[in-house]
Amino acid sequence: MARVGHAGRGERPDLSAGLLAQLVARDGPACLVVRLAAAEVERALGGILIDCLSKRVRLAVEVPDGDPTQVVNSIVALAARLGKRRPRVGLLQARDILATQEGARLLAVPCDPPPPNSTLVSARAPLGAEPLLGLFSKGAEVVVSGLLSPSAVAVAFARHEHRWQARDHDRIAAAAAVGRILSAGAAAAGGDLDDAPDNVGLPFADIAADGVATFGSTGAAPRVPGLALSLVDGVRDPQALVEPDVTVDLEDATLLGSVLTGVRGRAPADWLAGTLAFEIGFVAEAEIGYGGTGAAARAIAAARELEARLAKSMRDDRFRVEIVGIDASTKAAGERAANLAIVPARDVRLRMAVRTAARAAADGAVAEFAAVASFGPAGAGGFRAAVAPERRLCEARIPKALVPWSATPPAGDP
Repeated sequence: MARVGHAGRGERPDLSAGLLAQLVARDGPACLVVRLAAAEVERALGGILIDCLSKRVRLAVEVPDGDPTQVVNSIVALAARLGKRRPRVGLLQARDILATQEGARLLAVPCDPPPPNSTLVSARAPLGAEPLLGLFSKGAEVVVSGLLSPSAVAVAFARHEHRWQARDHDRIAAAAAVGRILSAGAAAAGGDLDDAPDNVGLPFADIAADGVATFGSTGAAPRVPGLALSLVDGVRDPQALVEPDVTVDLEDATLLGSVLTGVRGRAPADWLAGTLAFEIGFVAEAEIGYGGTGAAARAIAAARELEARLAKSMRDDRFRVEIVGIDASTKAAGERAANLAIVPARDVRLRMAVRTAARAAADGAVAEFAAVASFGPAGAGGFRAAVAPERRLCEARIPKALVPWSATPPAGDP
């Protein structure tokens, strides 16, 4: 049996420690999966890293955003602070596809229609198990990677431990189904807001050599609805669920209690389910507070002035002005501040949001807000503003040959 557990983002160190205890509760290989950023390493791994290394539990750290190299450095530094040896860390890096491929070539792949008048700024696709399998085989105790598919670690670990070949499609498909379920975290184990805190747990699964999987949880016993919903979430065709390493067929899959059987598999597609990010414009946001006697009246006066200014300068761009603490109870959707009733309040905030195609228009909206804050009604304070690009993601089928990655195995012999 190969036992795999998923600790989510490691936001509950107590649950992560409990999951680790379940992974080592019986003899056999085990792997703990967690998603992290560099700043989260100390909090999420400080209490379990040494146990993972001493009890030979493989640690797979996914870094969906940010630089995986920084996480490697943080893990090595954490081990040093704890007075332990340097762990054997394997690194898997996946670069933005747009950095190595021409935009025109990416726009030619099967994709949702891109927004009009937009610019392609990023292309990403989650990696599968194959690169991880190489790192496991070279003795990595800790594997740190970029964006992965939900099934990648479970498939790689099961293949490594059971010596499955790439043509063992049914078994690989079963492991892929396990990975999808585990990646849902506490929801897969049945934990939700209706559960008592003591019953909420993290899921794990024992994957047998024949692909049969048995699920468990650090809290109450996992419930079939949670497992099933985690498996089929987002599935469009149960006979052709495309994972990077296999095409999964769930038509005959059966969950009997916490045992998953009947998953079938076929050869994988030659593409990855990725996303193309298009920049469609900019969003400007700003807010300021009004306090003291007559705060609401002063905020409404400022809102009316701001709306008049934006109506002249924004033209076809969309904007919204609202007063926190007043709008929700007195203003209907789409109404302007001119229709607001004055209600008693001594602390309110005036907010603005603008969506525009041009950066100059977004900056101009912020300038108008700043002018109202400076020369409008008295008693304003706590001004803040920000302008950020607005992006829209489109699903795409990106050929595997276009997706760049590099793997750095751990130094030295295992």
